[in-house]
Amino acid sequence: MTKILTGLLFIFALGSCYHTTPDPSFDMTLVIPADSMVTLLTDLHLADGVINTIKVKEKSLQHLSNEYFSAVLKKHKIGRDTFDESLHYYAYHTEELNKIYEKVIVNLSKIESMVPPAE
Repeated sequence: MTKILTGLLFIFALGSCYHTTPDPSFDMTLVIPADSMVTLLTDLHLADGVINTIKVKEKSLQHLSNEYFSAVLKKHKIGRDTFDESLHYYAYHTEELNKIYEKVIVNLSKIESMVPPAE
């Protein structure tokens, strides 16, 4: 009987320590739909790959990275605030983000398979 009471007391003690945080509020008008996020992130990772192959000074590299980032957002007609809100949303909804990145990886793998091997 003492073991049962101790066990129940332990469970209640753990339950009282558990705090849930409320969902942060998101401006859903700014959140990019998952399918569009897949293509956007695919393009951003491609741009990042290009940037990483360029040999320039670190200061120039940061400037180039910002230009590529802006160009990809412009191509997709997305503002920085929309991108930031979407990242915040998907970072909180990790299961959705995982599904998005599974598709991004598939896209990048398909693109990689089309590139001829370096000689």
